Amino acid sequence: MTTGPAPDAGAPADPDAARRRFLRDLGLLAAAGIAPGTAAAATPAACLLTPAATEGPFYLDDALVRADIRDGRPGQPLRLRIRVVDAGRGCAPVPGALVSIWHCDAQGHYSGEGRSEGRTDRQARFLRGVQPADRDGVATFTSIYPGWYAPRAIHIHFKVLLGSAEALTSQLYFSDALNREVLGSHPAYRAHGVPARATVQDPIAGPRPNLVEVRQAADAAGMLEGRFTVGIARA
Repeated sequence: MTTGPAPDAGAPADPDAARRRFLRDLGLLAAAGIAPGTAAAATPAACLLTPAATEGPFYLDDALVRADIRDGRPGQPLRLRIRVVDAGRGCAPVPGALVSIWHCDAQGHYSGEGRSEGRTDRQARFLRGVQPADRDGVATFTSIYPGWYAPRAIHIHFKVLLGSAEALTSQLYFSDALNREVLGSHPAYRAHGVPARATVQDPIAGPRPNLVEVRQAADAAGMLEGRFTVGIARA
């Protein structure tokens, strides 16, 4: 005699069914021109400077110039497009700007933590890299959706360089609803759970975080695509 729930009690037989439903629903929203939780980021009222934020403890100035920064780390695939524009010149694109990004893995760990002096293997540099902006000012990376660690909300660090001069250092964030969907539905994040702190309660993000517009990628099944426009001030 069994005492557990009946087979039709509502739990999906496939543990990844919720994730597939989430990706399907995200694709439907994208087709309708809607990105959940990101209307402000998708339709800016003016060409604005992106606010600066702290660099954080794990920036490495020897990150590799590369587009795919995953290095085999498990997680929800994410293509991130960062567009760099000159906020003082009508949002003109800034081709050739160097964009460096870095973030933690699904369990909240960074490459560079406890880094041994002189260690240069690729595993010491996972989930970080540098890309030059193209003629439209866009730098594109293939990564995974970031994990989290207390007391921070989910975030991605980035730095924009013009030649050897630093133009901006800041951080990007995601909507709380999207964080819950991704971390609750993908097996790489389930054991770690979701952050208890809302993004607007993050000690660095503040009440107006830099929210990434996210939708399902049209050209790759299971891939999310994030977009954010960074406004800098050129001398």
